Amino acid sequence: MCLFCFFFQVEEGIRDLVRAGGLGDVYKRQEQMKRVTSRRQLAISTVLVMLSLSASGCLQGSNYHRPPVETPADWPRMASGPLAAGATDTMPEADWWQAFHNQELTQFVERALAQNHDVRRAVSRVLEGRASVTTAGAGLYPQLNVQGSYSNIVVSKNTLAGLGLATGQQPGPQVFAKPGSSFDLWNGAADLRWELDVWGRIRRGMEAASADAQAIEQDARAIALTLIGDVGQSYFRIRELDEQIEIAQRALTLRRDSLDIITKRASVGLASDLDVKRTEVLVAESAGQIPDLTRLRAVELHRLEVLTGSAPGSVVLAPTSLRKVIVQPEIPVGLPSQLLERRPDILQAEASLVAANARIGQARAYFFPTLSITGQGGLQSAEFANWFTGNSANFSIGPSVTLPIFLGGTNVARLEAAESRYQQMLEGYQQTILLAFREVADLLVSIHSRTEQLARQREQATAATAAVGLAEVRYRKGLVNYLDVLDAQRTMLAAETQLAQTERARLTDMVGLYKALGGGWQTPGNNLSAIPAGSATH
Repeated sequence: MCLFCFFFQVEEGIRDLVRAGGLGDVYKRQEQMKRVTSRRQLAISTVLVMLSLSASGCLQGSNYHRPPVETPADWPRMASGPLAAGATDTMPEADWWQAFHNQELTQFVERALAQNHDVRRAVSRVLEGRASVTTAGAGLYPQLNVQGSYSNIVVSKNTLAGLGLATGQQPGPQVFAKPGSSFDLWNGAADLRWELDVWGRIRRGMEAASADAQAIEQDARAIALTLIGDVGQSYFRIRELDEQIEIAQRALTLRRDSLDIITKRASVGLASDLDVKRTEVLVAESAGQIPDLTRLRAVELHRLEVLTGSAPGSVVLAPTSLRKVIVQPEIPVGLPSQLLERRPDILQAEASLVAANARIGQARAYFFPTLSITGQGGLQSAEFANWFTGNSANFSIGPSVTLPIFLGGTNVARLEAAESRYQQMLEGYQQTILLAFREVADLLVSIHSRTEQLARQREQATAATAAVGLAEVRYRKGLVNYLDVLDAQRTMLAAETQLAQTERARLTDMVGLYKALGGGWQTPGNNLSAIPAGSATH
């Protein structure tokens, strides 16, 4: 079909060229064309026809169409928030971390985006990818090279005049010079080559390069989203450790007080030595937890420094309980699956698929002739004074055609490789979508479960605190032994530790959900970007 198109366009180009000369009927036009004997006019005519072909050439291969993928409409049964309105995908991803309402976190995220070395490297790769698009499209334009030279030529005495022509030299002064003579030669030349993209090989290559550049940009987006998530998780972990250290210090204080009480009661025979030893073990246990928790906090702080591109020891965070600085975001009901279309990994996979599709067309174009316009012109003189005169000028211009006949199966192999590459990208694209849905579904289930778990653990912590007070009162009245008090304290401290861990785990899942949905969501009348960081009440 394209070959027919080619010859049809050639015929139309010649017809339009002749018609433009103002000739009469077909017979007159044919007669007039027979009289055109000038090589220059013929070359120009051919060039114009080839330019017409290039402008309206046939693109090989099919244009990209997104493959059909089955996706659910939403995940209504997994939503955990109390909101009745559905979510939209209009929220800028640069604002999603503000849902936690913490100024410190916002500052760390902004610092990481500005200073993190992985992000900077990703930005450099984006610029490299954009430059490659320009390189791929350079073939659409004429390639012009200019050169100049000077030579002092001495002709061998044993060389006959004109012998150089027999050896393949270009006609020139040196060919016909007398043996033993010498002369200067001044050259100035310009070389022109313009490959006409009749079959779209260059345009398909540019399309592929542009898609590759988009894939690189999406990879940079993924790096940024991952970085933001890592910063959030690291910050949450530090605050969780702060809370655990606070609980451990309170436990140490309680058990030291208990040891003091039991020691005094044992001195008057109201408590046994075994009770004293048991309490001493608990005191040592609590004291041993604090250095380990402090070490873990220091390690996590060092990680946060690396993520934010900060020098070691430059980040200082005063200890603060997790629940005092972080608000638990909620998930709206009816979260649309279309949010997944913004995921960088899905967009990257699709961009790679677009590139692979374009390279199929590029590979097909290699089966067709290559049409080019080549030209050369310049000035050549044996004397510098005459170099820029009209008599020193020489030039040539004309079309060239290269038809691949036998290349050892190169073109066939190139096409098969391109088609196989497309199939690989297609399978990868579909697999990426499936994994994305799985990730979001898992996170929604986890968040829903942890939300219910938090409600139960808060009730448990409240009840455990009340149990400690009741046990202390009953112990003073002699109704229970001190082991009951210690058990109540142990239960309370364990409940508070589990509550802090679950709080952090849900926050981590929320960060994962924001990432999994390509940067968050927005509910009607609840624009997170409009909420100033740190404005929440605790």
